[in-house]
Amino acid sequence: MSGASFIESQTWLVMNDGARLDASVLLPTGAGPEGGWPAVLLVHGHGDTGCKVSCLPRARRLVARGYAVVAYSVRGQGASEGLCFHMGPREIFDLQDVVAWMLHSCPVDPERLAVCGSSQGGWHAYMAAIHCPQVATVVPENIFTDYASFVVRDGCLNRWFFTRTMRRRIMTAGFQELARQWALAGEWDLLRAWMQERSPLNFAERIRCPVFIVHGWHDVGMPPNDVVEMFARLQVDRKLYLGAGGHDGIEDESARQMREDLVDRWLDHWLQGIDTGIMDEPPVTVACRPGWEHVSLPGIPQGQAEQVLHLCVEGRLQADAPTSPTLPSNINNFPLDPEYGLAQALRDDMAGVAAALAREEIVFDGDVLGDDLLILGAPVAELHILPNRADVQVHIELYDVDGKGGSVLICRGHHGTRTAAAGGHLLVAVTAATIHYRLSAGHRLRLVVTNYNTTFAFPFFSQSCTRLFHDDERPSHLTLPLA
Repeated sequence: MSGASFIESQTWLVMNDGARLDASVLLPTGAGPEGGWPAVLLVHGHGDTGCKVSCLPRARRLVARGYAVVAYSVRGQGASEGLCFHMGPREIFDLQDVVAWMLHSCPVDPERLAVCGSSQGGWHAYMAAIHCPQVATVVPENIFTDYASFVVRDGCLNRWFFTRTMRRRIMTAGFQELARQWALAGEWDLLRAWMQERSPLNFAERIRCPVFIVHGWHDVGMPPNDVVEMFARLQVDRKLYLGAGGHDGIEDESARQMREDLVDRWLDHWLQGIDTGIMDEPPVTVACRPGWEHVSLPGIPQGQAEQVLHLCVEGRLQADAPTSPTLPSNINNFPLDPEYGLAQALRDDMAGVAAALAREEIVFDGDVLGDDLLILGAPVAELHILPNRADVQVHIELYDVDGKGGSVLICRGHHGTRTAAAGGHLLVAVTAATIHYRLSAGHRLRLVVTNYNTTFAFPFFSQSCTRLFHDDERPSHLTLPLA
């Protein structure tokens, strides 16, 4: 295929175990610069239709900007041969082979190669920074950095991992079924250990090339908390964008254009030596919700400014702590269908949970705001509870409530344990998703405490009763990080 300013061809890349990967090569027309073209390797996301084809629109845009581009289908996906090991060592070996092939067989500058991709492709970008010293820069997008938390997060099985990643119709080597077996057998620590070695967070100190991390605030499958931690650990030139997009997240055209422009300027600076001004700007760019106002920051502040709101009787959320004993609230977990449990939820992607398990909510409303309230970071609820079973889950949801009573979800979080002392007091910290959010004057904040929320986590299906305390001796409270 030929475009106005590039030539696009297809080829097979033979890996060191003999498997062939399907690849497309896009080269600008005309004589290249001395030393070869600056180059970008694109890796696609993981999924039923995940393959190089999803990268080709981006590849054609990049080649028109003067880059040589290669996009390939990961093994076991698209037309590529072999079996998928779900971002394991075999995929890293393939990545190293593809990078070596590009530098040896394509007219590219060996000093000016970037690896970019979203989701599975974002993991490959991190792995290139860690395991491919030839790479000049990477752009990982929309991907977890702590894979133990991807499978079991805050003591609960991660819904997105099991209903999406582990149900993809790909040429799997068998890990999908093994993961479900371990989940049902209660081998959650084994699941976490198996996935932990895939975590980019383990190797942040080994990365030597510049990194531009891109992520969406409202990424349903992968909240940005671990991404912020990865950015903080990096010891190289780096940039972070947090805003629109992500897995099933909220997209906005103006924010998408902002994100695309930042990535273009990053690549032009590191691969073409163009003074785009991007390194003169603060390293963090974030969009403030509910609009898409973008601001530049030196970092995501942690613990510098915060507001503490206490849970109080009669559903109040207030700055003053309780000063006397009060009646506790109850968080009940009541099965409506005792035959429905984790096995059924794994099988039907939790479609039957609402009919099989009663959801109970305890609502706490704050005062009407006299001024705007600007949240930046991860809200944390410290809850004093008393469960009657070893296995207990507590979820929090934060809402922006306007003057007419309409509510918009800000963020949510959960905490689960299977080792609580039945009948013993317990203090749990429930960390919500990191967010930059403006509550307008005239609105109020609402905190909902509940027994389950299926957006992120599989519920516990056993019947239980958990006391929630909000008195002078056990002052449950919510801490808001402020911008």
